[in-house]
Amino acid sequence: MKSSIAQRTLGIIFCSMLLGLAPAAQARECTASSVAGIYGYTSSGTIVTPAVGPFVAVGRVTFTSTGILSGTQTTSIAGNVFVDEFVQGTFTVKPDCTGTLDVYIYHGSTLVRTSQVDMVWDDHQKEARGIFLKAGTAITIIGRKISGNEPAG
Repeated sequence: MKSSIAQRTLGIIFCSMLLGLAPAAQARECTASSVAGIYGYTSSGTIVTPAVGPFVAVGRVTFTSTGILSGTQTTSIAGNVFVDEFVQGTFTVKPDCTGTLDVYIYHGSTLVRTSQVDMVWDDHQKEARGIFLKAGTAITIIGRKISGNEPAG
């Protein structure tokens, strides 16, 4: 009887220890390589100052393992639609899966605006969320990784 209680107690302690280690084993640090891939995204919000109005965009962007981003998007600003905007810039990723984007938006070869965005990657780097840091804006972005591999070339 004493042996059975001792075995159960040891079993419970052992299982508790394993369960306690499970979150540590699942936790991963983020790097540029771990977030690299192709993302589809939407951003939405309002340009408050000056009083421009609603802002929405949908696009596709590639994050490389070297901290470069590029892609295209379609944007509506106060109901004015801009198709095939070119997006390029750089990004940083911290081990805690937060980071920043410095983004340049072009119409053809003309730079039309820049954005700085605070980001967080979640769901094992399959999703990304951010907020634009420009004063006078209230715009967020949500992205989902659609391909985990950087394209060749």
